[in-house]
This record gives sequence, C-alpha cells and structure tokens, in this order.
Amino acid sequence: MRRALLLLASLSLGLFPGCAIHRSMTKSLVEKRSRENAARSSAEEWLALIDAANYAAAYAREPARLRAGTTEEQFVRSMEGRRQPFGRVLSRKFIGAAFTRKMTGAPDGHYESILFRTSFAHKSVAAERVILSQESGAWGVVDYRLY
Repeated sequence: MRRALLLLASLSLGLFPGCAIHRSMTKSLVEKRSRENAARSSAEEWLALIDAANYAAAYAREPARLRAGTTEEQFVRSMEGRRQPFGRVLSRKFIGAAFTRKMTGAPDGHYESILFRTSFAHKSVAAERVILSQESGAWGVVDYRLY
C-alpha cells in the first residue's frame, strides 16, 4: 500500500510540470487565435469598404502615420486603379494569417498578414493580402496587395 501511494505521488509530481507546459501552450494558442481573429475581422471590414468602392472611409480607417504620407485623393485614385478593373467580388475565402514584429520599410511593431482567395467578376482566381498593424489597441490596414 505504501509503495502504491509513493508511486502515485511520484507520477503526480512528474505530470504537474507537463500540465503547466500544456496550459502555457494552450494560453498562447488562445492568445494567437484571438489576435488573428481581431485582425481578420478588421481586414474583412476594410475590404467591405473597398468592395463597396467607399475608398474615403477605407482611407479614414488607416493608421494616422500612413495617412500623414498620402492624401485621401491619392488613396482613392490608387484604389480605383487597383480594384475597379477586376469588377465586383463574387467570393472571398480566408486562407491564413501570419504574425510578425518586423516589416520592411516600417517600424518594428505588431503586424498581421491576412491572406484571402478571392474571385472577381473579371478575374476568377486571385489572392488578396491585407497587412495590418496594431496601434493604440486597434488593427489598421497598412498594406493591401492583389495578386
């Protein structure tokens, strides 16, 4: 009986560190998913404005540091040239997201790159990448690519 209790106690002590590691990994996975979902939601809201050709509202949602370098008129012209040729969106599917703290030509920060597979009226298969930066607790679009 004493041996059984000693064995049970030894096994329990051996498993507790594993549980702590599991809890830590689970917490970090939950935090990752939460961050990813918040960035994805912001990207989808911004894309809805672009889809509706409401470029001025999309521009207003960009971080202030980007708006300081581009006028609203420049942004609108750029988006008209990039998106209108493709026509309306027929479908958009989330592919994945990637987090990074560094981005070429930008200050270190919290960046999330969201990738979508999109079908347009005049381009059946395309990829859209929306890169967001978390500033002042909110996600704002810092780059948009259409492939």
